[in-house]
Amino acid sequence: MGIDKTAADQILAEEIIQVDELRRKLKDEIPPGIEKSIRRFNLVVEEINEYEKNLDSLTPYMLSKLEFLYNKAEREAWKIAGYYKSQYQFYNGRSLTDRGREYINLRSGRTSDQRKWNINDSNYASRMKEGENLEIAGIYEGYFVAWKGIAQSYQGMQNTVKDMIKAISMEMN
Repeated sequence: MGIDKTAADQILAEEIIQVDELRRKLKDEIPPGIEKSIRRFNLVVEEINEYEKNLDSLTPYMLSKLEFLYNKAEREAWKIAGYYKSQYQFYNGRSLTDRGREYINLRSGRTSDQRKWNINDSNYASRMKEGENLEIAGIYEGYFVAWKGIAQSYQGMQNTVKDMIKAISMEMN
């Protein structure tokens, strides 16, 4: 019993990233440079998918071209991962800064009711402010980890293609 080729192709085919879907999930506007990287990544993935449809019949030159495409995809993925890491770090740091400001404002009476909060109440209230930013940081951290994994998988695919090229040369000898 063999594997259905079209089912295997559908499983192995890379998915295209939808920028509008990302926008709805994130708190900040995606910078034009990152949108450009996502578009370039998608174009490279489409080309990779075309090559991989005929993976068993690719020549050594075509395999080298596929390795080149994996490298391009890896580079774009690292750029995207870097953006998400910077946003994650920004919101992580901002959470501590906002918590400190909130604590000082509550303790000194710089609130709408102008009352001074006690230590415990202001501490817990300032943690809520910190939590709001940590939630945002968590979203960015998740995307960073995902894109880091994507980049690393393309690095691994480059090594696999090198092994395939070596295997072809061994078969020819």
